[in-house]
Amino acid sequence: GERMHTVARTLRALPRRPSAVLPHAPLLSTGIMEGDTHPVIDVSPILASDYGSDRSRAVQRIGHALRTRGYFYAQNVSVLSEEYIKSVYDYSRRIHNLPVEVKSQYSQRDGHGAYSGLDIGQAELAYDPTTVSSVRAWDYSRTRFTLKKSDDPNQNRYPGSDLVEPDYVSFMDDLYERQNKLGRALMVAFAECLELPSRTFLDMFTGLQDKDLKQGGDDVEEKKNGDFGTIRLLSYPEMTSKEADKANMGISAHTDFEAFTLMHQDAPGLQFIPMSGEGWIDAPVRPGEFVVIVGDVLERFTNGVLKATPHRVVLTPHHRQSIIRFNAVTPDTIIAPLPEFVDDDNDNPSRYSPVTMRTHMETTMRNLEKGLGAWDHDKQISLTATYDYKSP
Repeated sequence: GERMHTVARTLRALPRRPSAVLPHAPLLSTGIMEGDTHPVIDVSPILASDYGSDRSRAVQRIGHALRTRGYFYAQNVSVLSEEYIKSVYDYSRRIHNLPVEVKSQYSQRDGHGAYSGLDIGQAELAYDPTTVSSVRAWDYSRTRFTLKKSDDPNQNRYPGSDLVEPDYVSFMDDLYERQNKLGRALMVAFAECLELPSRTFLDMFTGLQDKDLKQGGDDVEEKKNGDFGTIRLLSYPEMTSKEADKANMGISAHTDFEAFTLMHQDAPGLQFIPMSGEGWIDAPVRPGEFVVIVGDVLERFTNGVLKATPHRVVLTPHHRQSIIRFNAVTPDTIIAPLPEFVDDDNDNPSRYSPVTMRTHMETTMRNLEKGLGAWDHDKQISLTATYDYKSP
């Protein structure tokens, strides 16, 4: 209400330095649409081992939601209960409240650390070059993704138990594995709802074929943990005139570069452009459920049958936190439209060039570092989902 109007007035009245003029910041819209607008799906049948009619209905509902909205809320995930999610936010608050001089030691851009934020002078890379984002992030991956040629994993990468209990790696890896339980089940459900063999995406996610498991060997454990998945614990400062002078978005518009993303927020601020294309809408806050959105990789595999879900976070008068998990395929997986979605005879050619997961990530990150962005502000479309690669 009045608080939001005050923020809007503050944003518009703020003096801007001529050399760094930021466009007006978008704000939360006046309400959240209810009803069928935001699909909520009980996913417990796809997490169970039996293949009954409840599972078929859940898979059908997932397929419908992805095709018509591009996202859904995953209900009844026992390993990611509301109580557990609260404990993750408590941990996130504690690591975000570490002193700035401590967080600076874990600076992400040097190829070692896990932290980024304006408080250490390291803004989020701009997906939309017209924006500066206020978000602060602690990241965690099992497979280190870096553009650096060499990366010493032991040098100030993650905080130890001397700074936070439990130590960062233990806590985050437990969260990662819990999210994997849902992620693996979703990979199978996505294949089934697209009428593909059930392990189509799962084998790309783990990098393991049945023959690998039978043969064993040293590389099996490595392959098991070899995807490019990442967790981000994000913190968005409440809007003040000081913050508004530095940033005009919580996080700028983009699509996620991986296959799909699990997202949770503790307060309003997240917005989507749904598949049905009615422009930016507010994503509701649902304390016990992660929202699942489509990423670039699923758009490219399905030749555009599914579309990566554009999203952003607007500036808000309240502090907010979110928990993000990107689910990627293994680095060497070739991402290209699957044969089931291509028919040259009936005017349905392949619309996406082939590329490996590694090259897609590297190219996207390099383009961001060059200031080229990942979002076309004028057309309001993703640049990464449809990026034209000449060769993998």
